[in-house]
Formats: sequence, C-alpha cells, structure tokens
Amino acid sequence: MNRLRNVLSAAALLLATVTGPVAAEPITFRLGTVDAPTSHSGVGANAFAEAVARLSKGEMKVDVFHAGQLGPVPEQIRNVLAGAQDMHLLYPEFMTNFIDETRIISAPYVFRSPAHQQAYFKSDLFKPAMEKLAGLGAVILDEDWTWWQLDPRGLISVRPVLTPDDLKGLKLRIWESRTAIETWRGFGADTVVVPRPEMYLAFQQGIIEAGPETIGMAVDQRNVEPAKHWTRTDEYYQIINVMMNRSKFESLTEAQRAILRQAAKEAGEVFRRESERGFAEKRARAETEFKVEIHQPDLAPWRAKAPAIIEALEADGTIPKGLAAEVAKIPAQ
Repeated sequence: MNRLRNVLSAAALLLATVTGPVAAEPITFRLGTVDAPTSHSGVGANAFAEAVARLSKGEMKVDVFHAGQLGPVPEQIRNVLAGAQDMHLLYPEFMTNFIDETRIISAPYVFRSPAHQQAYFKSDLFKPAMEKLAGLGAVILDEDWTWWQLDPRGLISVRPVLTPDDLKGLKLRIWESRTAIETWRGFGADTVVVPRPEMYLAFQQGIIEAGPETIGMAVDQRNVEPAKHWTRTDEYYQIINVMMNRSKFESLTEAQRAILRQAAKEAGEVFRRESERGFAEKRARAETEFKVEIHQPDLAPWRAKAPAIIEALEADGTIPKGLAAEVAKIPAQ
C-alpha cells in the first residue's frame, strides 16, 4: 500500500511539474450599456473593463454588452437590482421611478455646470438617494461622480428648432421619465416614449421627428442620417456612473471592491476626454460627412420657460417640492 501511495504521489508531482499550477477562473461580471460601442459611454465602459482586468491582474473580468443587448434601460436597472445582471452603466435620471432625488436631474436649467451637479450628487441632499439605492439592492462604484459628459445636450431634428415655439407639433422622442416628458411638453413638443436603441428606426418610420441628445451621440447612433439639424440646448448636464448589484459587490473582498472603485474612476477620466472629443471631432463629422446643420441659438427663450415648467413639475409631484431651490444653494466645488 505504501509503495502504491509513493508511486501515485510521484506521478502527481511529475504532472504538476509538467503542466504547472491550474489558473483559477476569473470572477466575471456582465456590464450592460444602451449606447453604441463607439459612443462616449461605450468607450468609457470598455476602459472600465480594461482597468478592472489590469488592476486585478486578471483575477476579475468585465464583459461589456453594448447597444441594449441586455435590454432597454428600465429592464437593465431592474435586472441589476434583482441580481440578474451584475452591472449597468447608469444615467441616474433614469432612476426616477425608484428614487425621488433623481427626478430633479433632467429638469430644465436647474444646474449651473457639471461641477454643480457633481456637488449635488455628493451632497447631503442626495445622500438619501444612495441609501435608497442600497436598500433596493445596488451600489454606485464611482463615489466621486467623475464621469462628466462634456459633449453638451442638444436636440437632433428633421427641421430647424431655434426656439421653444419651433417645437409645436413636433413628435419628439423621449425616455421613460416623467420629468423629461413633462419638461419637453412644457417646452411645446409632442413627446413619444421610444427606447434609445429603437430611435434610428423610429426616425426612419416617421414615428419621431426629433430627440434630445448630444451631437456625438447622434453621430454614434446614426441619427444624423435621417435628421439633419442639431440645436444646442444645454437644458441639463449629465454625469453617469457604474451601478452594481449590491450582493455581488459585497461578496467580494475589500481589495477587490477597491479595484472596482479605482477602475471606475480611471474610466471616468477616459469618458470625460472622449465626450469632450465628441463635441469637436464628431460635430465636424456631422457637418462634413452627414451635412447636418448645427444651431447654437440664444437660449434666453428656453430659460424663460424653465421656472413655469419647474413650478408645474413640483405642483403635480413629479419632482419634490422645494428641491430645485435647495439645489440652487449648493456651491460648485
């Protein structure tokens, strides 16, 4: 028996010497986005995945699913909260059905700058939102909210839109947010809820004639093919983040969690640069390749409508009463 045991031990040692240690499978996460791989968020998501792999030395891996492969935004949010999906590249204004404090984000002309919005996300006013999110089953990875979209907000449309009066009778694509819907109705548009991945087809079929988005996004989503006018509106600013299922996050070691947070910050820098480039290079491409006319009108008529829109949003409970006034008091860092 001892002789047999020694022979088996020697064989095992020889096998280990020849083959080497068996590498452990990496911990894999699925991250979903709704934008094209070449978009600012697509590039940022890929940068996040690369940073996770590098910082963890291959111990963790992020598989990115672009362009709504895992479903539209509301579905992906629900899946992350339920644990059916690990991560989602979140536009927090899409959380309005879950968290009251996010309803103010896309209200018109509430924030003075990206820095002002970042200060709101890090303020005591927004702290209850983070507590609610944790209770719902998710966490935010970039606690400093560094994913600033520097490609400004605008409106891609089939005809020129220079003032809110030009929106009358215009079929405008909007996302599933009462704040956004009522804001654009307040400006004068006829809103139609269409998921972002279906926006191009909706343009082609005449279901919509316009939609709020950056010029960089309009190029990436090919909406510059059916719509030949883009108007800069700057009605709100966007900062996105990586939302992760809380149970999945808490199942990791402290070192692994720190890597995910660091990767999110590094990717935020990539996203900022890419979004800034989008307004320069992709704007030029829109003008030269797709013959899109860029309009940068005086925004005074747009801003003049904002107080009445916010008052109406507060009156019907769409946004918490008095929150806009409290946000205005926050100094930008």
